[in-house]
Formats: sequence, structure tokens, C-alpha cells
Amino acid sequence: MSDRPNRGDLLAAAEETLRKDVLAALDGSAKYAALMVASAIATARREIETGDAAARRTLDAFADLYGQDNVHRSGADADERIEALSRDLAQEIRAGAYDATLLGPVFSVLETQVVERLGLSNPRFLTSSGYSQPGAEQE
Repeated sequence: MSDRPNRGDLLAAAEETLRKDVLAALDGSAKYAALMVASAIATARREIETGDAAARRTLDAFADLYGQDNVHRSGADADERIEALSRDLAQEIRAGAYDATLLGPVFSVLETQVVERLGLSNPRFLTSSGYSQPGAEQE
């Protein structure tokens, strides 16, 4: 559906209004709360704009570690798969399964998860730290 404004446009307008008009009138804890809301709106907008690209990159990293078949068996949708695979990987790391080989595919999965999460929640950190996220807009 190509109706405008779409979800991303509406969130962008709400965020802009909150940051430009509302925040100026607030102080103290109310301003802090409004900044948290603006940040949540920005994160939701980036998630919509990114679509499933971040999940695909994360699942690709897991496929390099566990194999494509195991990734597909881990859940019905991408978020469910990532949650289940992350839980499994955390248990394996705690059990010492990768103590001798933490680099390679395991490191790639962990790095991909961190970069994808930061790309949504704090893209400026990635830019200022020299990381980049393919296909995602940096703010």
C-alpha cells in the first residue's frame, strides 16, 4: 500500500514535533521522559525503515555457525529464530563450548547482533566508533 503518510512518515513527524516543539517547554524529569519517548519513536521508525534486513544479516551469521538447516528449524519467524538461537549460543558459551574457538563464526554472530541492535537504537555510536551497517541510514 502506497498511501502517504505511511507508518514511518507518521513516526518521523511525531518525533520531530516532540523534539522541536514539546521538549523546549519541558524540564527535569518530564524532559527526560519525553527524550525517552522520542528515542523510542526513532528506534521504531528505524525498525520499520530497515524491515527484515537486520534479522536477515543476523540469521546469516547464525547459519555460518550452525548451518542453514538448523537456523530454519529454530522457529517460525525471524525474531523467534533469533531469540532461540541466541539462547542456545549463550548456553553453549556458558558451558565453555567455544572457549578455544571464540573467534570466527561465534564472534561474527555476536558482532552482528551488537551492530544490528546499535544500528536501530544508537546509530550515531556506530558512526562515531568507525562501524558501519550496510543498507541502514546513519543519523
